[in-house]
Amino acid sequence: MSGTGFFDSVALVDTTKDPSEMKKTPVQELPSTSTVAAPPTVMNPNPPIDSLIEEVVADIPIQGQMDRFVKAATFPSNWTSSGASIVQDARVLAQYTPTCVLAMIAGPAKSGKTGMVLDSLTEEEVANGAEIWHVDFDLGGDTTKAAHHSDKKDNIVVISPWVMVENQSRVPYDFQATYQRVLDILNHAHEVAKEQAKYFMEHGSMPKPYLKTLVFDGADQWLNICGTLMKVYDLELGRDGIATTGQKTTTKIGRFNWEIRKNRYRAALPHGMQETARLGVHCYVITHMKPSYDSNGNEILGSDVPDILPRSEGDFQQLIHVKVLQERNEKGELTGSSRSQATVIENRTSLKCGQPIVLFIRNAENPQWYGWPGLRDGSFDHGTDLIGYPEGGV
Repeated sequence: MSGTGFFDSVALVDTTKDPSEMKKTPVQELPSTSTVAAPPTVMNPNPPIDSLIEEVVADIPIQGQMDRFVKAATFPSNWTSSGASIVQDARVLAQYTPTCVLAMIAGPAKSGKTGMVLDSLTEEEVANGAEIWHVDFDLGGDTTKAAHHSDKKDNIVVISPWVMVENQSRVPYDFQATYQRVLDILNHAHEVAKEQAKYFMEHGSMPKPYLKTLVFDGADQWLNICGTLMKVYDLELGRDGIATTGQKTTTKIGRFNWEIRKNRYRAALPHGMQETARLGVHCYVITHMKPSYDSNGNEILGSDVPDILPRSEGDFQQLIHVKVLQERNEKGELTGSSRSQATVIENRTSLKCGQPIVLFIRNAENPQWYGWPGLRDGSFDHGTDLIGYPEGGV
């Protein structure tokens, strides 16, 4: 066949022959390794390792130059962020390590709660201008100062937190203005604490005058103010505290709305005093006790608790309970004599168990005031404290 162009270029294979006798592709022979030229010799330009070590050692700074060498390699310190400024301020204040007192004092009326705090200035502190600021909700500060501390008129500063209603009203106090007035007082106390801490670090002593103790006398009153503001202004359940009192209004509040009262309360206690206490000012919150009730509404005798925001005891560094013990004769009759005792229930700054401290003995023949010397330095433990007993006489 011809003319197709396909078979013209095809080599025909004779299939009658043995395949092993067919023509094989020749294999190219490689040169012998004996005929390959050896690589040229390369000279190392670097010095021997021994010489290199000697040169490095010779370059190390001598002892006299070591300080300059180390400073050049220290961690950078020229931070400019806001966080760096905060940390730097904390480093400065770390050199000022005062005793931290943020104590709650709870007890019945006329048991010496206010008296023992106002009696916590030493003669040296009085001479150096130490002050007690007493935020007085129930007039206890003014009466105690007038009766027992007339010689400390310049050292005990009693501050009324109340703001009176200027126009005619069936409620005498302006709760909203009172609330803001209290926060203003506490904020200013913190300002003073910061400045006097800086002064102490620069001069080694306090300015004159200076704030030693801040007393918030009336946590139960503060709780009532916060609750009333929640009902009147936040939830708009009535026009004043009288209109919003009672079960009918309480049932309208709702479970989660009570957080409003909690946030208002904590703006002052403890948040308004916590940072002031951190700066060395002794801070005390005073309140009364309130009864506890069982599920049927019956009062549980002997189970009184502090009248503060529920479950807020953990906000304080120290918890102090005050009790008045009545004396009885052999027949069990009251004799008219009594004594007041204060006991540290909890103290985060000490593991020592609190012992009852006798504040005063009241009787017709020989009444005595002892106070609590352990409050003066914030240790709650002084050698002259008069130790009492849970039961019986002193």
